[in-house]
Amino acid sequence: RLFLFSTEVFICTSPLRKYDPCIPEKYKWVEKHLGPEFVDRLILTRDKTIVSADLLFDDKDTIQGVEPNPSWEHILFTCCHNKHVELKPPHRRLQSWADDWRAILESKRRK
Repeated sequence: RLFLFSTEVFICTSPLRKYDPCIPEKYKWVEKHLGPEFVDRLILTRDKTIVSADLLFDDKDTIQGVEPNPSWEHILFTCCHNKHVELKPPHRRLQSWADDWRAILESKRRK
């Protein structure tokens, strides 16, 4: 049997507290770097824990909100401000987009 899996990708981002230029700039960045089709896949929220997903790739090492047990697995995306953070299993890290992010998706599909 052949099983085909599709992956829906959304961009989930938190606007800055002083958001006047922030929100339009995020939309412009997404359109410029990812294309206009991703503008409709942009989710702006201060609380990422309420977003339903399988995986969340984020450079913030701790994501807190109203939902104590979010539906997604947090994959820490390495940046200069979180290189020092040591993760204990089962937590995972992605060093860069050049790494095997597809393997992370596949591991989630097998569960």
